[in-house]
Amino acid sequence: MTPLDLREAAVDTCRELIGSAAAMSWRGPDPYDGLLHPWPGVLRGGRRRRQAIVQLHARAPFDVRRLYGRREHPRIAKALALFGQAALRLEAVSADAQTRAHGRRALSLLADDRSGGAAWGYPFDVQTRWSFYPAGAPNAVVTSFAGSALGEAGRELPDAGFAERAAGAAGWVLERAFDERSGSFSYHEHSDTVIHNANLLAARLVWNELGSEEPARAAVRRAVERSLAAQRPDGTWQYGEGPGLEWNDSFHTGFVLLSLVELRDVDPAVADALTRGAAVYAERFFGPRGQARLWPDRELPEDAHAAGTGLSTLAALRRLGLVDPALLARATARVVTSTIRDGHAVWRRGRWGTIRVPYIRWCDAHVALGLADAARAGGGTDG
Repeated sequence: MTPLDLREAAVDTCRELIGSAAAMSWRGPDPYDGLLHPWPGVLRGGRRRRQAIVQLHARAPFDVRRLYGRREHPRIAKALALFGQAALRLEAVSADAQTRAHGRRALSLLADDRSGGAAWGYPFDVQTRWSFYPAGAPNAVVTSFAGSALGEAGRELPDAGFAERAAGAAGWVLERAFDERSGSFSYHEHSDTVIHNANLLAARLVWNELGSEEPARAAVRRAVERSLAAQRPDGTWQYGEGPGLEWNDSFHTGFVLLSLVELRDVDPAVADALTRGAAVYAERFFGPRGQARLWPDRELPEDAHAAGTGLSTLAALRRLGLVDPALLARATARVVTSTIRDGHAVWRRGRWGTIRVPYIRWCDAHVALGLADAARAGGGTDG
């Protein structure tokens, strides 16, 4: 595939994903939406039982929601943010009226969503291995993605409402999510667990939207210092601080690196952290044909969320000269030739088969944004 062909394929595939999501009214199942159903209390009473429900939905090779007749899927703020941002960035590469309209619609729905006040959460209860938070409860990760997309829209489009909404989101993160004791941004306001990708995603939003204000600058400096200090000697970051959070995977590592790219002016030490982090990211999380690996020490599963985030991360690191452009080209080619089927991303390919449930937030939206970023970078080439 020539450089021009690869770039055009990235554009076309991104448009296909945006169009498919728009045709579904931006609604679809989510791998972690198992607690959306009103299960009897005996099934969801306790952390382990809630985790079992969530993991059953996430790991099933088919859509188990059909078994109990779910009639309508939720619309998720993070998906609106990612698709809207993908359409914005694609416009700079190849203008298209329909894609532009889809992106504007996604961003408008996002800005109009006041269910979490100034911030956003998930429309379903969430149970992770370290925390529980109910449906609708705002959290720093969703708010950071939403605020970043609206902030970008505010700078690119003649609509002051987007910029105002982004600033309000950053204000919520600063006021409600910054933990003075730990010097970091918490995942949600009722948690004091340090999760490094959440900390830095939140810091990125606050820096970009409120960076001219000293209280915001001080909080961001402390947050960046906290995660820089946690970088391991091999250049990686564990997911969080505490028992059971020592692991690391591809897309959370990508979120850390993407955030640090935009936080370079906060601390001179960011440059070295990025150099070391980029080297290990490129080496461990991609196969020889550009396959996006979920885990650093395993060839499988190949993961669409890792692929989408990987394209965005590699494109950002490429601009700084920290990764080989050929790796971005291989990863882009892998996505456009092998990851998309019937207008959606194949979530996972593993040793025992594939999972092809159309997860528009978890897979399609991240892949769409990744392809837009790859297209802006010329598909990974210098042409």
